[in-house]
Amino acid sequence: MRRLLTSLLLFGVGCSPYVHSPPGRTMPLESPKALHVRETGVQVEGGAMGAAELGMPGFSVRVRHGIVKQLDGSAEFNFGSIRPDKSFRFVGANPFVFSGRIGVKYAIIDHVALTAGCSLGSWAGGAFVSPDMSLIVGYENRYVVPFATIGGYTSHPFRTKLVSLENSDPGESFVGLPVLTWGWSTSFGLRIPIGGYDSPDSTPPSVLLGFGVRNATFNSGWDVADVSVIEGRRKENYLWGSIGFEYVFAPKR
Repeated sequence: MRRLLTSLLLFGVGCSPYVHSPPGRTMPLESPKALHVRETGVQVEGGAMGAAELGMPGFSVRVRHGIVKQLDGSAEFNFGSIRPDKSFRFVGANPFVFSGRIGVKYAIIDHVALTAGCSLGSWAGGAFVSPDMSLIVGYENRYVVPFATIGGYTSHPFRTKLVSLENSDPGESFVGLPVLTWGWSTSFGLRIPIGGYDSPDSTPPSVLLGFGVRNATFNSGWDVADVSVIEGRRKENYLWGSIGFEYVFAPKR
């Protein structure tokens, strides 16, 4: 989950890394279908993200609940472990990224949905808040549901901390602060219902798998070691893949 589970350490031109604030969601797997009223689904997914000289394996746990017809709400926990290039290591901090998200999904029709939410997270660079919104389209059916997602997010760091990386080459190091980050994401996946099929009042368990691209864009970074600001807009694209399973609990009668 390189996308960071919320924040990423990017490596730019040459050996000079730069820091951007992470997104709250890493590798979300969702088809357009909303849960039926009073159903509760628990989904666990795991995978990895990567780009250039950085990788991030991780996992997510999401609980969602059918509120009214075609609308469900969710609470989500994300975890990731940033893996810089082998020549770099974190100094005085751990590489983990944590975030929690509250969100809603509204199924406009059976095959189209909107989802939006806001995440609060923490990592070596401090805390961040990250709102997001996405459009999900798919073909809901009882066998195999293909779906695609496109969306955007921003990540706002606060209570920032210096992120320090040390190179295995003597004398080379980097110290920086995370900056405001924004970007887009797109993904494609499959939801495979198992043990039954959707009916007017129940949702079966499902296996989900998918892959996608997440973009991070930011204006500048601060290299404390050089006492200078790294000017200019920078972009990084992360590839990710994940697999998950959701079990849906029927409402008590």
